[in-house]
Amino acid sequence: MDIAPLIYWIAGLSTLANFANMAWSIFSGPTRKLSERLAKTEVRLVETERLAERHANQIAGLNQTVGSMPGHAALHQLELTLASMGGDLREMRAVMEGNAKVMQRLELVVTRHEDHLLDGGKR
Repeated sequence: MDIAPLIYWIAGLSTLANFANMAWSIFSGPTRKLSERLAKTEVRLVETERLAERHANQIAGLNQTVGSMPGHAALHQLELTLASMGGDLREMRAVMEGNAKVMQRLELVVTRHEDHLLDGGKR
């Protein structure tokens, strides 16, 4: 029995297997890389969607906060009220200054009375 033809067949099949493996590597390598990139992109997309949802919730909260703030008319009314209070305080200050002057004169009179009563007992 001659094994030479069997060796040729094994060598030929081995060569074909190597070519098939090489072709598989050439065509599947980019596909594998592309699959990895796609998986990473999908993860980033999920994270981005989560972040966008969080931002949307924050914006909704800010809109609600801004909506509950006083408007232009309320702030104007507050400004007018504060101006009126300032005028009232000026009036009160003037009255208090007048009262202080009256109290000074009254203290002077009381002091003179005390002095008179204290000195009058010595005469």
